[in-house]
Amino acid sequence: MRAGRCDRAQSRATSMRCRWAGIAILPTTLAPAVAFDDKGFCVAAQQLAIAADKDIGIWIDRVTRNAGMVVACDQKKITFTRFTYSAPAAMTDQWRAAKVSEWNAAECNSLLWKEAIDNGWTIVLDIAAADGSRATFNAQCK
Repeated sequence: MRAGRCDRAQSRATSMRCRWAGIAILPTTLAPAVAFDDKGFCVAAQQLAIAADKDIGIWIDRVTRNAGMVVACDQKKITFTRFTYSAPAAMTDQWRAAKVSEWNAAECNSLLWKEAIDNGWTIVLDIAAADGSRATFNAQCK
């Protein structure tokens, strides 16, 4: 396999990078002068969810796995789910503040997600811990 090529003969990590590279290109194909199209965005988000399903189980960091993405067009809501092996005691207020900051930065620095948020969509990060506890964050752009 040549470097930088996205095809079927690749590792899961390379496959994930290729899919997300394709996603990164999506905002450049949208015409910014055109009004936001909820239906079109919904279709695109559903396609992203199909791609994200292939990434379920991939480790995001040393203690966090990807657990999928759900698109609820009728609610204008997209939820990214992750599973953490961090001890519940580690999910402190300081940890939550750091996650809020990271999530807002990631979503608001993306033209695609920021435009959706600005048009009434809710982009959620739901983190589930091994003991069943959860932390949920809604991206907010300032």
